[in-house]
Amino acid sequence: MRTNQRSLKMSMKKSLQDPFALDAVAVLLVQESLMEELECRVVTLMKPLDSRVSNHPCYKRSLLKIAELKPKTIVGPSDMIMPDATPILVRDIPHKFLGEGPTGIITMHIFRTPFEATRIYRKEYPLPIASVSIWNERVSSVYEVVGMMNVFDTFKVNCFRVDMEPIKRAFELRKYSACMKRGYHYETLLINGHRKIIIFPVGTIFGN
Repeated sequence: MRTNQRSLKMSMKKSLQDPFALDAVAVLLVQESLMEELECRVVTLMKPLDSRVSNHPCYKRSLLKIAELKPKTIVGPSDMIMPDATPILVRDIPHKFLGEGPTGIITMHIFRTPFEATRIYRKEYPLPIASVSIWNERVSSVYEVVGMMNVFDTFKVNCFRVDMEPIKRAFELRKYSACMKRGYHYETLLINGHRKIIIFPVGTIFGN
């Protein structure tokens, strides 16, 4: 099974290059079976960071913490990108170990089951997160994860940095709504008494 490659490229690239943007992704949850594919594709998207990012004091602080903690990281190719100006994904440690507030880093956690995914996200809480991006082979199983994550409102499955306008009004009015716009399925619904938004690219593989 393959993730939606076009969605991955479009959504990932912006957050990698501008990690301090208001809608940039801070945390990724990735199903173990997709990890190798995701890592390979992410590296091909990496370019040297703009000097405004690479010279940001929070990014520099994060580099020092990474050097100290020595976690597993995903960085740009060394023949193309200097180590002090590369987008960075850090494996399996939460942002709180990198510092308070924005870090300029994306943390990535690997999960096998929906229950394991909910245990992992608690490691990042109470990091102020506007939305959660989950990369999974089966969209259907993500609904189970969503039901156990009452802290968050918005869940983007196999995508992120998606236009929220098609579902924003219905969510504000607390109404059920489902639609397809520009290649994405949008839905707002009640799960365990909490109003949620779920978005995924059309063409993502559904499981039985």
